[in-house]
Amino acid sequence: MKPKKTYKKIDLFFYKNEYQILEFSGILSGLLIIAIANNLFYQSNIYYFLFFFGLVVGSLGFIIEYLIKNDKKKTIESEFSYFLADLGREYKKTNNIGVALTNLSESNFYGSINRDIKKLANKVSWGETLEDSLKAMNENIQSKIIDHCLSLLDVLKNTSVSYDRILINLSKDTSIFKSEKSTEKYFENLFLLSIIFYFVFVFMLLYIDFIISRQFLWFYTAESITRLFINNFLLYISLLLSLFTSFVMCVIKQRKPLYFFKYATIFFIITVILFQTFTPKPDATEILVDGVAYLKDIEDQTLTIERTIGIKSISSREIMEETGATMIHFIKEEEKACGLECAKYTIILESIHFFDFEIEKRNTEFIIYYRISR
Repeated sequence: MKPKKTYKKIDLFFYKNEYQILEFSGILSGLLIIAIANNLFYQSNIYYFLFFFGLVVGSLGFIIEYLIKNDKKKTIESEFSYFLADLGREYKKTNNIGVALTNLSESNFYGSINRDIKKLANKVSWGETLEDSLKAMNENIQSKIIDHCLSLLDVLKNTSVSYDRILINLSKDTSIFKSEKSTEKYFENLFLLSIIFYFVFVFMLLYIDFIISRQFLWFYTAESITRLFINNFLLYISLLLSLFTSFVMCVIKQRKPLYFFKYATIFFIITVILFQTFTPKPDATEILVDGVAYLKDIEDQTLTIERTIGIKSISSREIMEETGATMIHFIKEEEKACGLECAKYTIILESIHFFDFEIEKRNTEFIIYYRISR
């Protein structure tokens, strides 16, 4: 008997947490794919494909959850009244709610909620009341019809009306909620509209970032804020918007505060991934192009740039083409005394490093001293 009881407990655990397990598995798989893409395929042609594939996999659990719950809600609207009527008649025959539920669970007449009815029968047969089991079932489905039935059951169970008559009357009462379907659809549309508004606003901010951030430098100067500051500023606005959207969604759905944190976490992940994907990255080559172009236009002869990430090899030809400089020399800081004799024209990178640069201007030529950041 013990293995059977253990199996039932495990089965019940997965039933109670199936959506959380589904969501967590999707997020974990998506993050794993994105991590692999970032580490192994960053400079490959398939990087963006893998990145978006990871994004899709990460959201797959939530999409499947929505589809399953939506299907169950539709089934409850059409089948739950028949289930209650059948349960009332079966209870009248057996005078035992657990046996009545078990008999009905074997019929498989109720579409996508058949599995939920089997779990309902199991829990009642283990000693739970029908009301408690329905509440637990509705935690996943979140049907207004079941909420209404539970409210009526709570009122009628202490009356002299027989239990079978209560169940049959409840089956008739569910028709009231079917007439409110248009109102529910209105709020569903508001819910979806808030999500669409969030994505439209975020992509608008990303477009603004694309347009205006090119007017700023990657590194800090006394005259200008940095491009990174603009990127982060717009990211923080998007995160504030995600919190507001999560709050609106909870109000529309009349959800518990826990759902606010759930929605906010989902939007946080989506927002960070979108900004990570669509905003420019401060690679060493681009930053050096900015630095050389900036130094050309001012009277200073030197410029220091610290903690710059090098993702790919740095070519002097690429910097010259972008800035119009006649020559770019790279010299290691420890070989500074050696001068141009130790100069090289490409810094080859086999892995990601952080660099400190000192750019020295000599008319139209530039010497870039570099070292690995400490």
